[in-house]
Amino acid sequence: MDSFKNLVHNLSRVLNIFSGITLAIMMGLVFVNVLMRAVWEPILGTYEYTSFLASMTIALALAHCATRKGHIMITIFAERLPEKVQAGLDVLVAILGTCLYLILAWQCSKYAISMYHSGEVGLTTEIPFYPFIFLVAFGVLILALVLLIDLFESLRRVFAR
Repeated sequence: MDSFKNLVHNLSRVLNIFSGITLAIMMGLVFVNVLMRAVWEPILGTYEYTSFLASMTIALALAHCATRKGHIMITIFAERLPEKVQAGLDVLVAILGTCLYLILAWQCSKYAISMYHSGEVGLTTEIPFYPFIFLVAFGVLILALVLLIDLFESLRRVFAR
């Protein structure tokens, strides 16, 4: 279990690095576009490029955020409950989250396949949509694996003596 956890956490860390790179590229693109607009002509397709990069930035950072417990948790009531009950609630949340994100990854993959078959591309850049949708599906799948690891850790706390 520890090797699987290390693999998923290392993968999420690598994806987070790529997320930072795409964010930096997106910021640079917007900055250069603003300069070009003031001096000459804007970069054609900036809106589409930014949309593609934003989807990559978010999808690639989700799993690492979950490994670091960087998401918002409302624990005002749960923190007053006994440890075993808190662990039980964590199990429930992890089960629901894992199922939700597995379904989301599956549906994104189906959508990407349909976009591939339809040949849908951006209007300005003519870049196909499907690789970015597959990337979102992959990021959400890794998030589901992180939540699965959380599930097993919560179960361990529930059954600990």
